[in-house]
Amino acid sequence: MKKLSQFTPQTCPGINKFIRPTMTYVKCHVCGGDVEIWSDEDVGVCLNCGAEWHRPEKEASCLDYCEYADKCREIIRSKQR
Repeated sequence: MKKLSQFTPQTCPGINKFIRPTMTYVKCHVCGGDVEIWSDEDVGVCLNCGAEWHRPEKEASCLDYCEYADKCREIIRSKQR
């Protein structure tokens, strides 16, 4: 059985970020509380005050330029169902 971290010519290692997102915390600009943000999201919400936190800039993604991006998008959509 293949591990998710392995890839084939039809996909790349960059897809792991979308299939298995990771969570990080940043500090809220309003109250200093924790904002939970997932690697596949652009907006997080403060757990204390509910303020929205937006990523300062969009992270570059292989889905923006890779020749196999359409195949990866299909895989990501099938995992979200």
